[in-house]
Amino acid sequence: MKFSTCLIFSVFALFQTACKEDGDLLFHDTFDYYEVGTAPLGPWSTEGGGVIIVDTIKSYSGKQSIYFESGEGYDQRAFLGLTGTPLFPFMYNRITGSFQLWLDEASPDGIHWTMVQASGPVRDRDYTSEIRYGGQHKQQLMANYDTQGKKSDCWQHAPIRLPEKQWVKIGWQFDGMNQRMKFWLNDTLIEELTVEKQGQGCVSHDLDDQWIFPVFEQLMIGWVDYQLGGGSRRFWIDDVKFYQ
Repeated sequence: MKFSTCLIFSVFALFQTACKEDGDLLFHDTFDYYEVGTAPLGPWSTEGGGVIIVDTIKSYSGKQSIYFESGEGYDQRAFLGLTGTPLFPFMYNRITGSFQLWLDEASPDGIHWTMVQASGPVRDRDYTSEIRYGGQHKQQLMANYDTQGKKSDCWQHAPIRLPEKQWVKIGWQFDGMNQRMKFWLNDTLIEELTVEKQGQGCVSHDLDDQWIFPVFEQLMIGWVDYQLGGGSRRFWIDDVKFYQ
């Protein structure tokens, strides 16, 4: 997934350059303008009982990034969220984004985890849904779909491990109009993680195993382990970008 910088939005500046390649850059945060040792402000909110602070130990660009530490179970998640910012609603109900990730160690085998998700109400229905990328088996990547108000919890696995102890570019597209999601690792499309309308299986079947996308109202990046016994995750995120 390769894009050029055409429109950059940050907490402090909004400017435009005359260039266009595969997509226009709508938002770019390097986290270099926040106070070290505190949670980032501006468009960001934090969610969960984990640690989220501006940090100088590691950075992909500039001098600062965001340090996360999540714990065991949902309550100890560590997520940065965007909601109600100028980015929402996304044009065509499609979120295309990326960030740089340095992960000390992924969740152990059998722990289901998420690192990016978008959610909102399903149009003309009485439930909400969440579109996610994370992993589960042997630290391998997975697409996940879940709902509140109906029972689903669906998956699609890929035989690819998330790299550790190095900067890795995480890219994704949640395309609500076409009920399709895609995932890139270091700008390489992982075909096994492309899901359109239906994945490999579901725990429950209220929606006949269909992945019905919501009207996106919130986006989260970070980490959550849904089960206990996995220990804590330590990682850094830098250079968050969203594209049109």
